[in-house]
Amino acid sequence: MSTYNFTISDSALRSACEFHNIDISDNEDEMILFAIRGALPAAEGISLLDYSDHTKFESEHLLQRVKVNYYYPRCVIGQWLPSERKIAIFPASTVPNLKVVQRNKKKKHQFNCMQPGFYNYRKGQHSGSNSGFQPHRALRLQSKITFRRANFTLQNKQPVIDYGPSAYIGTGNPGDNIHCARNNTRTTKVKALKGQDFSYSFCMSDYYSSYGCQVIVGCPEQYIPRGQKSGNWNAWEEFIGNVYDHFAKEQQNFKYLLIDSFNMQKIAEATSTDIDLIKVVHGSSGPLVKRLQEGLQKMRKSSTGKPYYSGTIDGDFGANTAKALIQFQKDMHSGKAYGYANEATFKSLGMSLATPV
Repeated sequence: MSTYNFTISDSALRSACEFHNIDISDNEDEMILFAIRGALPAAEGISLLDYSDHTKFESEHLLQRVKVNYYYPRCVIGQWLPSERKIAIFPASTVPNLKVVQRNKKKKHQFNCMQPGFYNYRKGQHSGSNSGFQPHRALRLQSKITFRRANFTLQNKQPVIDYGPSAYIGTGNPGDNIHCARNNTRTTKVKALKGQDFSYSFCMSDYYSSYGCQVIVGCPEQYIPRGQKSGNWNAWEEFIGNVYDHFAKEQQNFKYLLIDSFNMQKIAEATSTDIDLIKVVHGSSGPLVKRLQEGLQKMRKSSTGKPYYSGTIDGDFGANTAKALIQFQKDMHSGKAYGYANEATFKSLGMSLATPV
């Protein structure tokens, strides 16, 4: 098996929540949505598996860690039924598409990249009005998030976008909904990517439409071009059908866990508590969040003498805690910020994460 392959399951997702101080006790009887940035379906013997095998609810699915390239869907978005301990996986993207950014007349730094965290969505229409482009039933962002914006540049006439630690990071609700990627059978043709050892037969490639929204490969059936048919390529129809018509028919609100594949693989393979895997992120709650808030409240800005955090010590990592943490990290790391707190962050606040997960 490839060293980049890992198994995603109910137990792995529960471990991810524990390591990230995320409480799902109120959501055990609901569908929880999750996304893994930089991952695709995988199987032993080939690099990538026909993703239609992963859209069925099973106890576990095999994934492969891949590099996000902002051109092709290189993420998965999943549906998790904690009460049944089952998950389904759908090919997706959690980052903007470079082709879309390049064509857009807006300023090229206005395209969001949602940062890992635990967020809130609600059933609703995308794009929010009947006059919008291809309005369809979807999931609408209901909470403030932590997100990055980065400058769009050309290098050797090729578009480049960078969402690294030096890129702008802030909080708010930019309307990054979960909707279809607006694919059809012509834009989901499989192609081999140059320089990457993927199976030609199963490599998902080509266009997806996103300015920063979370998108699932496929298209609502009413927008499929005449003469074409829905099929295994149309993961969106199965995803949204599960949400509206089947497994979550009566549910209105959905939690959404976003994590990158490197951390997810480490957590899935962890055999004991590893302090390096513990993080406090947007949407975390509990004692470690309280300690973070207390630490940020005690620390003073050199420019004003005021505390970084002046809100309530409530143990809930929301927008105010995120803003305080971001500013503290920028001051400590020459303008670089990560938007989450790990052991290094706690040490810089004069504390330690050495608390059982």
